[in-house]
Amino acid sequence: MATIIIDGQNYDLPEGAKFNAIQAARHFGIEIPYYCWHPALSVVANCRMCEIEVGSKDASGEIKMLPRLTPGCQTPVRDGTVLVTDSVKVLEHRKNIMELLLINHPLDCPVCDQAGECGLQDYSYSHGRAEHRFVEERNVKPRKEVSDLIVLNTDRCIMCTRCVRFTREITGTAELQVMRRGDHGEIAIFPDHPLDNPLAGNVVDLCPVGALLDKDFLHNQRVWFLSKHDTICTGCSTGCNISSEENAGKVWRHKPRHNPYVNDYWICDEGRYGYKSANAPDLLAGSYILDGGDHHGATSDRFFKRLNEDLTHRILDKQSVLAIFSPFLSVEEAFSAASWVKHLTNRNTMALGPVSVLGQDQTYSPDKLTGRSGDTSFLVPRPFTISAEKSPNKAGVSFVINHFQGSNVVSFEDALKLVPSNPIVIVFGGSPNSDWITPEQSAEIRKAERVILFDTTINVLADAADYVAGMATFAEKAGSYVNRDNRLQHFDAALPLRDGVWTLLDILAILRGVGRSPIESRTILAEAAEKILALAKAVGGQVPEFGLNLTGQDALIPDAGFQDDWTMASLAKA
Repeated sequence: MATIIIDGQNYDLPEGAKFNAIQAARHFGIEIPYYCWHPALSVVANCRMCEIEVGSKDASGEIKMLPRLTPGCQTPVRDGTVLVTDSVKVLEHRKNIMELLLINHPLDCPVCDQAGECGLQDYSYSHGRAEHRFVEERNVKPRKEVSDLIVLNTDRCIMCTRCVRFTREITGTAELQVMRRGDHGEIAIFPDHPLDNPLAGNVVDLCPVGALLDKDFLHNQRVWFLSKHDTICTGCSTGCNISSEENAGKVWRHKPRHNPYVNDYWICDEGRYGYKSANAPDLLAGSYILDGGDHHGATSDRFFKRLNEDLTHRILDKQSVLAIFSPFLSVEEAFSAASWVKHLTNRNTMALGPVSVLGQDQTYSPDKLTGRSGDTSFLVPRPFTISAEKSPNKAGVSFVINHFQGSNVVSFEDALKLVPSNPIVIVFGGSPNSDWITPEQSAEIRKAERVILFDTTINVLADAADYVAGMATFAEKAGSYVNRDNRLQHFDAALPLRDGVWTLLDILAILRGVGRSPIESRTILAEAAEKILALAKAVGGQVPEFGLNLTGQDALIPDAGFQDDWTMASLAKA
């Protein structure tokens, strides 16, 4: 096993690790500050902030140090490597670099949107000088519009070139460039070629300062007011790991979370701005019963009592049930819903709700050569896919239906053909989009004698159903999804429940008469794992940080979990 020395202490590197000095030090809880380096981008050593003393220990035990400071991002660590990160020489160098970077930087922290998660603020406090010695005139650069969604404040830019490398190395679109040299260097776009690729918003996350800002979030919230919650994007079946950030009962933005097996460090713009549906004005606000041609609001007690009485009467009359499960349901919701339907009657058919497919999968497959402008020795390129299948849990819901039905999953189109032979239709919705069902499809379902809908939005079926129960949106519930690669991933609730609305797990518990206390999603997952072979790995309802590979074994990734300081700055301060 390889042993390295950091600040006089011996540390054993993990098997198979190919770390640079920054990664190795972070692995053992030691900080080496940096700006320009990123674990998914080539090494260019622009900022010089990570320079440290480097040496080696030979077989005789003698330590020989290099005479000059060396960038940690470019320094491979191997057996016998010696790193000194806290010497007087290193600390003084960091002060000098901070002073250089701040020479032309405007003192506008009170109005800058990056305040509170800014690399310059953090490092100025921990590594900078208390006094400012520069008295010459500053070089003031213009503000630029690089796209409809992103603004570039070039006077705040420290020329780390992370954004430029991202568009060249990850998306391959190369919209951003470095214009001019030295003190006059600027980031710019080519004329009539805005930054509009599907992953463009990631440059805002990559920027360690307030140079690149998201217009959608600009001046809406201060980041120290936001609460951060680990969740999963519902925009497609990729299942990107995200941080959902809320304040005052409203989600304000989505940011990426690192998962090397799913989305690496990135999310697409569709998922980034998908938070808006959590705040939509067309969310169902309670429970409703169709009476005399109109829907009337009902208290929870009245709604559940009336629904149970109606269903009991019809089931005793040997009426069969068609249950439709949205691919936006969590695994736990689908399992609880199927259990309830089975509890109602054995005369049932379970079907998968509509699965939207738009175009084709769009995959970005960076390698170690294409577009790279620096050292790639420490890189492990990972693909990123925007799935054409626009639902988060088709696989998980299908597992549940297969278990309870013991046959192939009935599609939504085929389910509509079964409506005439099933007097009771129960629809478990959950899509954030109110157009998930068309008027024609709603009319087909309405041909049933009783239509019961559990959903999140006001839609054409909600206008027609006999019983309508508003339930928690994707942002108001916890649970798990199974993505396109059969990876089970847990997500937390980001928002408190709206008044008058329950989680579907709680609704089903009440309907089954098993209590009114909040139902824990992990308890339901543990039960599902005991009964459904496809979910058997989720023992006790426990899901690891990067999810569970349900159909195989994950390859060991030594650097898994390395959170970049600035991509994940907001989450680190949660």
